[in-house]
Amino acid sequence: MTFTERIFHGSIILILGFSFGCGTGNDNQNNQPGIMVDPAQIEKINPIIVDDLYRSVATVKSKNTAQISSKVMGYVLEINVKEGDMVNEGDVLVVLQSKELESRLEGAKNALSEIESNISEAKAAKAEAQAQLKLAEITFLRFKDLRERESVSQQEFDQANATYEVAQARKRRSEQTLASFYAKKKQVAASLDEAKTFYDYTHLKAPFAGLISQKMVDEGDLASPGTPLVVLEDNHHYQLEAVVDESKSGTIKTGQDIDVCVDALGEEKIKGRVAEVIPHIDSVSRTFQVKVDLPLLPQVTSGMFGKAYFPMGKRTMMLVPKGALLECGELSSLLVVNQKGRVEKRLVKEGKEYQSNVEILSGLNPGESIVARDVFKVKEGCLVGKKP
Repeated sequence: MTFTERIFHGSIILILGFSFGCGTGNDNQNNQPGIMVDPAQIEKINPIIVDDLYRSVATVKSKNTAQISSKVMGYVLEINVKEGDMVNEGDVLVVLQSKELESRLEGAKNALSEIESNISEAKAAKAEAQAQLKLAEITFLRFKDLRERESVSQQEFDQANATYEVAQARKRRSEQTLASFYAKKKQVAASLDEAKTFYDYTHLKAPFAGLISQKMVDEGDLASPGTPLVVLEDNHHYQLEAVVDESKSGTIKTGQDIDVCVDALGEEKIKGRVAEVIPHIDSVSRTFQVKVDLPLLPQVTSGMFGKAYFPMGKRTMMLVPKGALLECGELSSLLVVNQKGRVEKRLVKEGKEYQSNVEILSGLNPGESIVARDVFKVKEGCLVGKKP
């Protein structure tokens, strides 16, 4: 017997009288020959092989969360959502007011309108120059033919030639003017696009469909660049982020199917799949993080408490129903059927919980029978299956 076992058995002897006063009915009567214990309440306990599960506490988090923050300085003009609202991709969530950006956008629009007006005038001037050039060219060619036949004077021919050259120069200038306006229009259009981009920053939109989980500002507040205004989470893809002891490092694999539960939904276990094992070990807590994908559960939201059960192999253990345990402070006991067929209370040491059962580490021998149901209706000393 180890030192720990000697202490445990010694403790049983010392507190036996005390613990017997904590459990069932009239426990001071050690023999109840006239009281029957229904054999249906009795269960024989033998060691069984079960999955050795490591239970880890976990928190529900969305797989995709976005903090919607401002890229420009401005006052909050409109907030179109509240916490808990569902939004679609592209919905305007928050509108900021920025006089500077509004003025910049208006100025860029006016500049573009002006340059487009200049282009229209330049096009008209070019068309007129082309018409004049065509007329001057026809006149020049006619006078050239007449001069060769000496039907016009040299002066008249020179005049027609000069008019033709002036028309050519005027057309070139009109083309250059139009080209310069087109080049300027590109610059103005680029400035307008930039102004629109910055102005669009005042209309904060949802990058994806989801749930507004947090609102951090009110109308009239000043929003600075980088300041989160609302938090949007994808409510169709949640994960459990579990904290696992470093001793389990290397035993959990990506893609592994495990049982999980979310306390807010009850004790029913749900199937999850290990999506990511983060190898970094926290130097303070000596733990690492495991992310487990959850199935689509409409009732789940970020922040809920949960548990993840990671299989660590097989082990042999003694399991009894939770309802069979009698609790008295920090002490636990079972109603065990002794060799004489009578019920006696016995202190036991609990281990892990397995669904509706509890592991018994010591205090119960393999093959012994216990009162498994309706324990508070049974008095110590009763005979099993005996009629009054």
